[in-house]
Amino acid sequence: MSEENDPNNAFFFSDLEELNTSQLPPEEVRILELEASPYPDGKRVRIHLAMTPYQIRPHLDLVILDPSGAETATASIIEPMTWKQEFTVHLRTEKQTGKYKLLMRLFYPPRDKEDPKLFRLDIPVESTDERSFEFEISESEKE
Repeated sequence: MSEENDPNNAFFFSDLEELNTSQLPPEEVRILELEASPYPDGKRVRIHLAMTPYQIRPHLDLVILDPSGAETATASIIEPMTWKQEFTVHLRTEKQTGKYKLLMRLFYPPRDKEDPKLFRLDIPVESTDERSFEFEISESEKE
């Protein structure tokens, strides 16, 4: 089966010409927007992400660092269905006031040569794009 006819690469509205012509190949896919907003409880963070339209769904890794630089949340998004994502991440550590840093990495793992449907996740992969965003959790945010 050719890559053009692969149903895994098709999108919801594959018959719409404007969607098909605006989709980019993996090496051109970028993170366009990345924002983080802490919830009032200081224990959760709302993430907003927008990417360029893509032909092949990427993989994404997210890390949130607390004010001391320690990792307080991680998430992996494997082949997202849409170019825009909004989701909530729960912070694993106790609430700390100060500046947090959100790091997002977009990448395409190499496909297994014997079975193109499989990905090799046990080898280092070069990022296609990376983005960061800083946000603050203040004392006024209630438990």
